[in-house]
Amino acid sequence: MEQQSKKKNKLALIVVSEKKNGTIKQHMLGSALLEFLAALLFVLAVVIVCKLIYDSITLKHAREQIVEQLVMINNLTDENEALSVENSTLTSKITVLSETVSKKAEAEDAISQELVEKALPKGFPLSGSASMEEATEGDPMLLFTATEGVNIITTGTGTVISVDVDADYGTKVVIDHGNGYTSIYRNNGTPLIKTGEELGKGYILFTVGEENQKLGYQIMKDEKIIDPMQIIEISG
Repeated sequence: MEQQSKKKNKLALIVVSEKKNGTIKQHMLGSALLEFLAALLFVLAVVIVCKLIYDSITLKHAREQIVEQLVMINNLTDENEALSVENSTLTSKITVLSETVSKKAEAEDAISQELVEKALPKGFPLSGSASMEEATEGDPMLLFTATEGVNIITTGTGTVISVDVDADYGTKVVIDHGNGYTSIYRNNGTPLIKTGEELGKGYILFTVGEENQKLGYQIMKDEKIIDPMQIIEISG
């Protein structure tokens, strides 16, 4: 039996080069070398494709992160603007509230000062005209002689702390005006008030009649008798 030899096809690459002197030279690249170069090119192509795919995925991920960060920045910016508006509103409210509190405090101070002024026993102790002289003996005291029908009145707002018998004048009424001030009224009439009453300025204590035309008036500051002329207001 005749055996036929199988021949394997082989590839070869002939490279022809021509030198300057016209000599032609041939170079043959065998199939093994060509296969190696082809495999190398294939590997390089696969690496390049993989690198391009990786870079594309990385770039896409980076873009997504950038978009997320931009959205977050926009949200934070909106929140910051909203907080700024809210802070401005609260600041305005605080300013208005502070001004209101300040005005209220000023009004309360004014009222308090007005009450203090009304409480000071600097008014005239009679509702009408009367003769007046200062006591020449003992503690400072103003001595008034009034006509019938005139009222003996409080010289400032205050509280009646005592209505007692007075050895020289018959009755003694003591009124506490606060801030250390006390006024004392000595008269022989019938008192129209009682202990514990809170009285306004100009409130009637006695009505002057034929038997009680004399009034002894004194002022105390911090439990010490002072000269009434230092504080009393006399007009007319």
